[in-house]
Amino acid sequence: MTKENVKKLIPQVLKVLAFVLTFAVLLQTLSVFVFSGEKVSQISKRMADSYSFLSESENSVDVVCVGNSDIRSGFVPTELWEKYGYTSVVSSFTRQSISDSQRELKEICKSQKPKLVILEIDSLYDGRGPKDIINSHDTTLENFFDSLKPDAFENKISRDYSIFTFHNIWKDYNKKSRRSKYAHGYLYSDVIKKMEYQDYMAKTNELDVPNYTNTQQLRAFVKFCKEKNLPLLFLELPSISSWTYARHNAVQNLSDELGVELLDLNLLYDEVGIDMRNCFRDGGNHLNYFGAVAVTDYIGKYIGENYGIESRRDDAELAEYWDNEVVQFKKSNKIKQSNAK
Repeated sequence: MTKENVKKLIPQVLKVLAFVLTFAVLLQTLSVFVFSGEKVSQISKRMADSYSFLSESENSVDVVCVGNSDIRSGFVPTELWEKYGYTSVVSSFTRQSISDSQRELKEICKSQKPKLVILEIDSLYDGRGPKDIINSHDTTLENFFDSLKPDAFENKISRDYSIFTFHNIWKDYNKKSRRSKYAHGYLYSDVIKKMEYQDYMAKTNELDVPNYTNTQQLRAFVKFCKEKNLPLLFLELPSISSWTYARHNAVQNLSDELGVELLDLNLLYDEVGIDMRNCFRDGGNHLNYFGAVAVTDYIGKYIGENYGIESRRDDAELAEYWDNEVVQFKKSNKIKQSNAK
């Protein structure tokens, strides 16, 4: 290529680079000011309760729970306060990916300094039934091709630019979606779906590994928590329809590798004090209120013993606020009040 051709090419290259830069700035601006999670949550019923943390005063939240609908149905912040004096929020919505969870946590950390982050680890397997086992002998070459798949690219882009996650929200623009009061992200249900006892956690050496894309999202999530000095706990809530011992094995291996503790309550029904025959509100996937209360009580005791979180009851202003939230939550859901604290 001659010098003359190079000189002609340089302006064209500069124009392309300028276009790309302008486009990236535009995407970032739209993501922050138009398609931010906070703004979307004001009109999206699916997203509304995941931004309940916006109602919390600055640096007042001890425990942050993120993940898919399992944690939204299985963890009761008002119960955690009533029993242990720990403050908490749930930032969850249906089929929340781990990239979504990281974005939510990043937003929370703008106003909060949580002492513990709980990630409901079932998000690693969303979209796959428990019988859709992926062989654990994936090769590096297979992983490379997995990383080139559209869903891998889409997850990375949606994490960095929320416009791609919420671009269809215009369909709900004229609707208003209010956050549930007093629930702090929890989805209340007192429905009891009677189940037959199932030995779905029969011990096995089999591994059901998450796909490459989800695993990489998990690694990015752990890295983010470490960079922010956020203690992290992987939690798996009871779920007959989506969990197996093979999945427990695979996630335990990942937990060991990443240096994050795994608490799998599917192995602890007796310790938690729940009966799988009446603790779900649907076909063994989501806990009802009674199961969620027992689970929250167990988690409260567990994190108190293992993470050194102390009660906030000595903070009179915060205690008054949370005590009232407990009363109002129970009143609004017609739950029998307790005088014990």
